[in-house]
Amino acid sequence: MTINDYFEKLTTKINPSDLEGISTKINFDLKGKEMHLVVNDGAISANEGLADEAEVSITAKEEDLLSIIQGETNPMMAMMMGKIKISNPGAMMKYAKILGLM
Repeated sequence: MTINDYFEKLTTKINPSDLEGISTKINFDLKGKEMHLVVNDGAISANEGLADEAEVSITAKEEDLLSIIQGETNPMMAMMMGKIKISNPGAMMKYAKILGLM
């Protein structure tokens, strides 16, 4: 799986009812690749670049994020080891399960 596969599957795989009432932007700074997700009341889209006023920003190497997504690395351990940085961990907890990060 590549990071592009992850974003593509994410936008088609998530049940829209799981996103009802959610309106947010999430940035992914993957050390050379920048993406952001826009979630708006039942719809999700992946876009290149970083969004202004994102609620959460995730910074990691692409391979470290993929390791978390694939269940090979525990997300909490990755944070403690500095492999992933999350700007707003409290908000991220609301979205982690939907995004497949837990």
